Amino acid sequence: MLRYTVRSASSGMRPAGGLTVMADEGRGRELPQRDRGAGRAAPPASGSPPAPVMSAQLRQRLEAAVTAERSEAAAGEQDKPTGGEVTGPSVKSRIGLAAQAVQPRAANAGPITEDEVTEWLGTVGKSPSAAPPPGTTPPDTTPPGATEAPPDAEPETASWLGAWIAALVVIPALVIGSLTVVAVRHFTGTRQSGGPSAASVRHEAAVRGGAAAWVAQQVSHSVTVSCDPVMCAALAARGFPQRDLLVLGPVSLDPRHSAVVVETAAVRALFGTSLDMAWAPAILASFGSGSAGITVRVIAPHGAAAYQIALAADLAARKAAGARLLADQRISVPATARAQLTAGLVDLRLLSALTTLSRHLPVSLVDFGNAGPGASAGVPFRFADLSQTSQAAGLTQAAYVRSVRSGLDGLKAAFRPVRMVPVVLPDGQAVLRVEFTAPSPLQPSGS
Repeated sequence: MLRYTVRSASSGMRPAGGLTVMADEGRGRELPQRDRGAGRAAPPASGSPPAPVMSAQLRQRLEAAVTAERSEAAAGEQDKPTGGEVTGPSVKSRIGLAAQAVQPRAANAGPITEDEVTEWLGTVGKSPSAAPPPGTTPPDTTPPGATEAPPDAEPETASWLGAWIAALVVIPALVIGSLTVVAVRHFTGTRQSGGPSAASVRHEAAVRGGAAAWVAQQVSHSVTVSCDPVMCAALAARGFPQRDLLVLGPVSLDPRHSAVVVETAAVRALFGTSLDMAWAPAILASFGSGSAGITVRVIAPHGAAAYQIALAADLAARKAAGARLLADQRISVPATARAQLTAGLVDLRLLSALTTLSRHLPVSLVDFGNAGPGASAGVPFRFADLSQTSQAAGLTQAAYVRSVRSGLDGLKAAFRPVRMVPVVLPDGQAVLRVEFTAPSPLQPSGS
């Protein structure tokens, strides 16, 4: 059986944690065993000499012995000392046990003295400053199967060094990234907050001008129109009476005090969806789209439900008036116009005017329609196109127009057309358009 002894390069011997190191002269003497749990030796005085320096050959032999012991420990072999001698396997067993005992002590953060064999072996041949501090285990000397440190163990120096280096890399990267995001948001927000482009401004102005021209021509000048300040100024510039304009704002009257509201982006910002859902369900005309879109709506002063009831009553009255007009032998009605009269789609004022006109001269209808683009389906037709080619013998076109105007001038103001103008239809046919203003007055229920 092999025996392991530790030799020093210098003569004499030095106690190291209870392990006696023999000089070359005492080569044949054995290492006395030391019971675990015995009292720890006091640390050497500050003036004690440093650990002896081992030769490279001796250190290699010791490392080979430790490696062999680790392999045997992994296989589950345990050797016990016999008699009063310490045999080769017993020495290796003690070295392996001492190595396994280092990690639990480091995990408990308790001081490790020189009574452990592995500590002395780890520090031999190194300068005192290179030795690991008490309570730590070098990463490359942790034996296989050693107990891992609990979560509350003191972090190793290498871990702190790695975390410090990582912080030096990550923190500047985070700072640079944050500054980049702030800069992008700043410059992007600056561009966005610069206002709309010149093209969008011109587009909005064009849509507003078209809507203002339509309202000034088609909406009655005897009703009140609600609008935002810019739109009201545009309407006044096109001849709509300023006294009949209700300028909407945060402290103004609501649109229910008017007959028509011009719904722009500014008006939508004031009232949201309450106009189209509750107070202005019917559309007379629409212009543009999106944020530049403008909608001309009929106001229901008593709410949407009351408006639908009044609209239904007016529809019944229009159907009855249309049936009477179809029975008049002096009025010629094509198939398309006949269907419109039967469905009750024609304004009551227009039906009354045609009935009065038929008493003066024959009437030849071409069609009915509305001048408002995008009008709601329930909005009555406000104009009729009359043919000028099948009139009474001897009447020229100019004479026919004069006769129509003369026959309608005697009507009351509420049933008098706002205009009678010659129009050429898309198919090239010349007609006389008899037109009434918006909005169509609804027939009260029960009348």
